[in-house]
Amino acid sequence: MSYYVCRRVRGVPYYLEVEGYRENGKVKQRVLRYFGRADPRKDPNAKPITKKSVVSTYQFGDVALLYHVAKKINMIEVINKYVPKRQGLSLGLQVFLMVCHRLLDDKPSSANLPRWVKTTHLPFLLQFDSERLTLNTQVYTMDKIYDEPHNIDHMLRISHDLYLNAQHLLGKEEHTYFYDITSTYFEGKCCPIARLGYSRDGAVDKLQINIGMVMNGVYGLPMMTKVFEGNINDATTVYEMVYYAKFILQKKKGLLIMDRGMDSEENIRIMDTTKYDYIIGLRGTHAFVEDLKLKTDPATKDWDTFKNNDVTIQLKKFSKNVFGKRRVVLLYYTPKLAQEQQEYRAHRIEQAVRALKDARELKLDKAKELIKGVNKYFIFTPTADGVQWRIDQVALNQADRKSGKFCLITSKNISPKSIYELYFSKDKIEKGFRHLKQDIALHPTRKRLADRVRVDVFLCHLAYLLLVLAEKLVRQEKIDVFWDTLSSETKEIRLLEYRDVKGRTDFQIVENNKIQKNIVEKLGLSKYIPVVTTTTK
Repeated sequence: MSYYVCRRVRGVPYYLEVEGYRENGKVKQRVLRYFGRADPRKDPNAKPITKKSVVSTYQFGDVALLYHVAKKINMIEVINKYVPKRQGLSLGLQVFLMVCHRLLDDKPSSANLPRWVKTTHLPFLLQFDSERLTLNTQVYTMDKIYDEPHNIDHMLRISHDLYLNAQHLLGKEEHTYFYDITSTYFEGKCCPIARLGYSRDGAVDKLQINIGMVMNGVYGLPMMTKVFEGNINDATTVYEMVYYAKFILQKKKGLLIMDRGMDSEENIRIMDTTKYDYIIGLRGTHAFVEDLKLKTDPATKDWDTFKNNDVTIQLKKFSKNVFGKRRVVLLYYTPKLAQEQQEYRAHRIEQAVRALKDARELKLDKAKELIKGVNKYFIFTPTADGVQWRIDQVALNQADRKSGKFCLITSKNISPKSIYELYFSKDKIEKGFRHLKQDIALHPTRKRLADRVRVDVFLCHLAYLLLVLAEKLVRQEKIDVFWDTLSSETKEIRLLEYRDVKGRTDFQIVENNKIQKNIVEKLGLSKYIPVVTTTTK
């Protein structure tokens, strides 16, 4: 029979529930429950204090945040709709784990995935065995998402469904999109779609692939990505992306904003055919662009002027017969940039002149090598002794007149300032490419089969979608942080596993500062604590 006793330590009373037992003929007391300073004989609500010990700690904050975002857009359910499971874990869950691993682990790889999952609380929360995440199950999942021999490709539909769910989560549907292309290089020479090409990463000696991305212009959400061969010209990719958007995804209308690499006549005509609006940067190689730059004087008063971050921008809109149709061309001029370009050009020419003067036995080939990069501003005359040179003042004057001037072409008859601001809001997609390469470890790519490479890029696409949504949802709760800070803070939020003497298990979130506490409380991450279980010793 148990009973309550009071024991005093340094005059302070402590209350315990004990039971008597005999040992070697002596009566002893066994402590059953400890109540501390609360007297259970007087306070019926007094609860016993259970001694616990920490048995494990798990990665919680960043994983719970991504799971919270994935639930908001039904990520696992959408993937399972297209690739239903046959046995074991659902493919939607496996894709989610692969995406989280890609985004959160320092060294993401197929071999490291099971180890990483064990460090998180997800096996307890979702009740699955992490040992099932073998290399074979990952390969099976990737093959089910994209199976080129059987002409099965679920990536575009999954991307689109998740994009629509994410857009509805953030607000009304928007029809402004950015399109751009980047590249990622390979370690090795085995991938059949990898080619040598223009490397944006400076890895000119490595094979690469190109990746096109269409992104929502308002929220910065990626809508779709597509993998191209490494040596493809940027302008030739537009047809496929517009075709998918118009006829596969059924986007009836849209404003597509593209960089200067996409400004071919064929692409402009494609936009006319699909009846999409567009704003596209124009390269200076077009004759009408050169003509506009040379003939427009920024000193006249017929420019629209405004300030952008204390930098003066001058705008002038023209209606020109371009590519067989009347179109709007916007010329914009930045005096500060013009001055910087002129000063840099003068510095380069000064260096070239100094090198030519210092050269001995100057020959034509050697002279051209010395002025590489500014050769169009020099005129050479071969002589019996070598070569004579002089600065082409006409070319230099023309370059100065074109400095700081750039052109855009558009189908939208809106104000010059609106055209300019829409075009330069495309920094969202450049930010997206930075996240893909840095935070999501898009390169170097180590896959070898073409279909696996495509699925690998698709996983990076999903990871970036979760990244953007996590950032947006946190900022909606007035927590003013972006992904760099958000990922660092949530990574420090841990989940401790406690176990008492009777084998009962409990979990507790540990936050280290106010930002972490706000993230947990305002997003309700505590609901992702695993259900308390009881084990038998």
